[in-house]
Amino acid sequence: MANIKVENYDPLRHPNYMAYVDDEQYQRYKRSDGLIPYKVCLVDVCGFQFIFHSILQMQLCLEYYSTELQPSSRLPVYTENLGGDHYETQRWYEKLPGKLLEKSKRAKVIGALKRAIDEYKKSPGASTCVVRPNLWDWSGKKK
Repeated sequence: MANIKVENYDPLRHPNYMAYVDDEQYQRYKRSDGLIPYKVCLVDVCGFQFIFHSILQMQLCLEYYSTELQPSSRLPVYTENLGGDHYETQRWYEKLPGKLLEKSKRAKVIGALKRAIDEYKKSPGASTCVVRPNLWDWSGKKK
């Protein structure tokens, strides 16, 4: 059974691993010197904890786990300047544990993410105005 919690953002406890995809809530929080708090959604499923800072991040993660066959994750290193070390160029979904892609666990993750999206939508500011990037793009940056 998945455990879903929506709690106030704490910079020491809630890193944003998908900041290059959607960082709008944190930027608003920083501009107001913490006067405008925001909520993060924590989803504990199959022994792993997801930390989401927006609905967009959750939708991208749901799309990733809903795709049965993952395309190649090879990066275009000769056409892009991606840095030298692999950890500098890993996309957010390449850092997730591979065990969650197993068929039995994938169904649990998908169900938990759908329930978490419904619960997190109730929080003000959870939906941002960031344009949805292509999931399989190497950078997540808008073109």
